[in-house]
Amino acid sequence: MKRTLALLILLALLVLLLPACAVRQEAPSPDDFELYYATSLEESIGGDAIRADTLRIEDSASLDTDALATALLTALLDAPENAALRSPFPAGTSLQKLTIAGGRATVDLSEQYARLSGIDLSVADACLTLTLTQLDGVYAVHITANGRELPYRETQLLTAADALLSSGEAVLRPINVSLYFLDTNTGELRAQAQTLALYEGQTRVSAVVNALKRGSAGDDSLRTLLSANFAIASSRTEEGVCFIGLNGSTPLPQDETLRALAVESLGRSLLSLDGVDEVQFLIDGEPVPQWTTPPPAPPPAEDT
Repeated sequence: MKRTLALLILLALLVLLLPACAVRQEAPSPDDFELYYATSLEESIGGDAIRADTLRIEDSASLDTDALATALLTALLDAPENAALRSPFPAGTSLQKLTIAGGRATVDLSEQYARLSGIDLSVADACLTLTLTQLDGVYAVHITANGRELPYRETQLLTAADALLSSGEAVLRPINVSLYFLDTNTGELRAQAQTLALYEGQTRVSAVVNALKRGSAGDDSLRTLLSANFAIASSRTEEGVCFIGLNGSTPLPQDETLRALAVESLGRSLLSLDGVDEVQFLIDGEPVPQWTTPPPAPPPAEDT
């Protein structure tokens, strides 16, 4: 009986202690960001080649994305305080210019960065990309050295798709597109390259439509031709042909010229998706031949 009573008292004490333990646990701060570095040579053998260290930026909510990205890269280019980590950047590497537009961060570093190649370049690129793509609205990174692209990469537009797969926003993968807007200076359509986040349950077509409705990124001369309440009824892609279904009540510009340009802007934007060679529009299930967007004409052959 005494033994049972002692056990009950012990359990009660443990229950009382649990809330106290929970209170002492520090909750993650919205001012905390991750800086990604290479691991030391000893740590990287049989382990991860890249690990994160935490940087706290006080009152980060008051900073815009450009200012936050600049603060992160400035800190990243310094040597890490953690002895288990090492900087993947050549000594003297500095940030020359940083711009963010259309879901892409364009980073120009000093000429020292061009000394990297092979696995060293891959690690340095990954550290920069992972650090920047944690910011809202940054899905891809373009890195140059003294204004020039490095020729050793397979691609110049870098993403962190693996990291995005585990994020709380359920981002599946960034996609690179060319979105066509009306150039108010020329009255013609002009393309703007953007990187879009493709979320769980979202199709590539809907991502393009939503991006067109949001408008251009950082270019006031480009105007969207799709209204905020524009929506497609259906979409499917078969053998390279993307079929876009509209309703008779789908809101399009009343002006005939602008209406044709709005449809063309959507069609040409969809053609920038991988696997889409032609776009055909249907209204209430009936094809509209004059709105078909064919593939772009091949460049003329050079004289030999």
